[in-house]
Amino acid sequence: MTFKYQFFFTFLAIQSLTYAQIEFDYSYYKNFVRHSEGEFCTHIPPAASFVAYLNNDLTRILLENAPRWETGGDPNITGAGVFGVELGNFSLPSVSAGDSIFFRFTCRETGQQGILSEYLDQIPFPYFPKTLYLFSVSLPSKPSQINLEITSEHFRLLTWASQSNVNFHVYRRMVNDTVFQGQSRMQYELIAENLASSMFLDSTSSTDPHGYVVIPEKNGRYGPHSDEVVDFPSTPYNVQAAVAYSQPFTVAVTWLQPGDTTDVDYRVYRSDQAGVAIDSSHLVAETDKIYYLDSLFTYGETYYYKVLAINSIGVLSSPSNETSVTVQQFANGDPDLDILHISRSPKYPRYEVEYDPPGYNPQLIAGTHNIKHYPDPGEMLKYSAIIRNSGGGTIVNFEIFWYIDSLLVMTENGGRLFPRQQIRTTIQHSWSLQPVQIRCEVHGQPVVNEVSTQNNALPIRSNALSFHFHAEKNILDLFEANQNPMGSYSFEDWAQFQVRKINQFFTEAVYPGITPNGVPEAVFLDTVSYYPNGVLPSGGTHAPHHVLWDGQWGFTGDPNAINYFQNIVLNQNNGMDWALLHELGHQIGLIDLYNMDIQESEFQVMEPRTGSKPPLTPIAWDVLYYCSRSDFMMHSNYQNGFSDHSAGALLRNLSKRRGYFGDYLADLPAENILTVRYPNNSFMNDAEIWIYQMQDNIIPNTPKFRGYTDSLGIYTFPHYTDSLYEGGISVQNPFSTIFSPNPHVVGTNSVLFLRVVKGDSVGYQFMDICDFNVAYWEGHTNEATFNIQVENWFIIPASAVSKSGSEIPGQYRLFQNYPNPSNPETIIRYHLPDNSEVTLTIYDILGRKIRVLIQRFQSAGKYSVRWNGRDDLGLAVSSGIYIYQLRADNFIETKKLILMR
Repeated sequence: MTFKYQFFFTFLAIQSLTYAQIEFDYSYYKNFVRHSEGEFCTHIPPAASFVAYLNNDLTRILLENAPRWETGGDPNITGAGVFGVELGNFSLPSVSAGDSIFFRFTCRETGQQGILSEYLDQIPFPYFPKTLYLFSVSLPSKPSQINLEITSEHFRLLTWASQSNVNFHVYRRMVNDTVFQGQSRMQYELIAENLASSMFLDSTSSTDPHGYVVIPEKNGRYGPHSDEVVDFPSTPYNVQAAVAYSQPFTVAVTWLQPGDTTDVDYRVYRSDQAGVAIDSSHLVAETDKIYYLDSLFTYGETYYYKVLAINSIGVLSSPSNETSVTVQQFANGDPDLDILHISRSPKYPRYEVEYDPPGYNPQLIAGTHNIKHYPDPGEMLKYSAIIRNSGGGTIVNFEIFWYIDSLLVMTENGGRLFPRQQIRTTIQHSWSLQPVQIRCEVHGQPVVNEVSTQNNALPIRSNALSFHFHAEKNILDLFEANQNPMGSYSFEDWAQFQVRKINQFFTEAVYPGITPNGVPEAVFLDTVSYYPNGVLPSGGTHAPHHVLWDGQWGFTGDPNAINYFQNIVLNQNNGMDWALLHELGHQIGLIDLYNMDIQESEFQVMEPRTGSKPPLTPIAWDVLYYCSRSDFMMHSNYQNGFSDHSAGALLRNLSKRRGYFGDYLADLPAENILTVRYPNNSFMNDAEIWIYQMQDNIIPNTPKFRGYTDSLGIYTFPHYTDSLYEGGISVQNPFSTIFSPNPHVVGTNSVLFLRVVKGDSVGYQFMDICDFNVAYWEGHTNEATFNIQVENWFIIPASAVSKSGSEIPGQYRLFQNYPNPSNPETIIRYHLPDNSEVTLTIYDILGRKIRVLIQRFQSAGKYSVRWNGRDDLGLAVSSGIYIYQLRADNFIETKKLILMR
């Protein structure tokens, strides 16, 4: 007889001591590992992996699963370590000054590998100062079908798929060898090398837990390591304790067990104090079931439980999380069958977008273009419902029903379910481009009185965007003590109510010409993770970063959060968290329309006729202008759902997932025409018009466009800016910035301020980019016309124009570029005392023309132009010395610049 055990990760609990790391963040190497083509490697395990070792000695290695220590517990490298590896993980001997650290990085996705080394001249070692370049190599494949069996002699037998002409090396780690805060050291030691066969028998009969990996070698080249297999059972998770019966009082301790449960038993430990180390004096039961009924206690007292799994040879798992119960009558004495959430797997990473330069030009991160983001048509997906008894009475029996598009496809008998006990039920269905509805229902058999029946059924759409919620214990306790809008007492039911409201907003976002049938999008709650108080990060989404979900949010248990949910959400808002809905809108890619408001402090425009700011009166506090969609969810009135602008953005990026954040603002008609009107709706013909644009949170005192309306009051945006605006630039659309000559607008760039002059009358009007986006989505991609009614008019005589401070320079001048050297952008400034035909050209050191920056007639004034280090074809030029020359009428001047990449 043999005992088989394969290791499975769980994301459902955080343990104080774990034999395996629970969640990983592999972003630490994304900034300094590059493919041979030069782009950053953004692949994460298992597509990428690395091995770290000292002094070119491969008998002791660390992998990408090695723990990174918290700041304050790290004696070698403050923070995240090198390649995410804390060098203090090396032991026997420990790392010391004079050692050399080696990293072998393998990207299976591209078939590339590289090795980097560095001499450690001191400990702490401050940083790893190099970039690792990968190159294409012929690698043996990652060992597959790896399996571990416990033999009748209690030996460990490892097997894996064979490969021709490949030798294998077997590594083992001691799980109980721990580092800072009890984390397993994850240092692997070589126990067998140069194996030609695809099996190895580890003759140890120790009851200590171990982990094993296999590394292939062919022609001196090491391939990626295998998945880890272990000889110990996984840690029981979601341990719960609750009063199950009152006559006599009985506590039910329940848990879930991941992975293979063959020949796995459990040990239950109890204490009357929290945090007590487990030992034989606290052992109260050994069982082969996933529950324990405890009746030996004192009514009114509080007890604390932990559970360990043990396999057939006596190897223990790590301890479970600790749970507690006060032995008293549960307030909600009826049972409550509750479908907490449905998870979809396998999971694929969402899109990741970077902005270059920061805040501008969103684009897919290099190296991620070919990453699989969605299942393939016909691929089998697994849908797993987490069912819990959220009430205070025991369910004798219940049935589970699965439906696909209202068709019953599976029925299960659930059996007995104690208070707080969870089970998982799963179906499979093939992925199709046409979404289907997946629905799970639970019903007591026979029918029983429940706390609530609104949580007995849960539908999700098969292709809906997934949310991952993270909650600390105080939040869970709060919702178990307060009724949510479903009439039940669970955090998950409350969360489902918020998700349903977002889906309702999708349906209600009906806008003819954009989304006539609403937004065909959907979201669902895929995963809920639980944490002790104080574990979740503060600020932001309060959630660990992970790309396998489309959105995530964390609920901290600090006093401010508890006060907010208790007094605002549950009491004032009847259970609705409108601010959360707004934040979840960001998670699916929508921008904050707050950026389209204008405050007085952000408004720098000066009226030329007075030298003072325009005489505008704030409409509220210090706000001069509210976004035109201020009554909707992404602005201030969250209860009104999605505006036409948000609806169009969601449709444009349908199922594109979280990475596409705000890029839809670049959807602008090629030609944009303003029909300018008086308040009485009559045309404002032959009026002077100045247009300022918000940029980087301010509206600067420089008009981007200047011109005149025609006889019908029409003004068309030109495709070049006014010469006063950073020297003028030609652009593909009129809303680009001086930082980006390509079609581009971001939230802080999206408000226009119009100044219109007719005789002594001066009018002012704000306009935001939403109108242009909506016109584009309505089909006006080539040309769109907008009616602008200027409401704010003032009498400001032309005689009030200040004559001081002339901006006309006294002579022609070409200035030295700045910065110099440049990397790669630089600014070139020049002065024109007269109206001139101007040419500004970049040459290489041999005199060959590289780029013509300016070639047109310009008015007298001061100018500046950016050069981005590219030629006339848009190609990046190499580092070196370049010449730039200004020609203006009879004036010619030349200077040198240095470009460094």
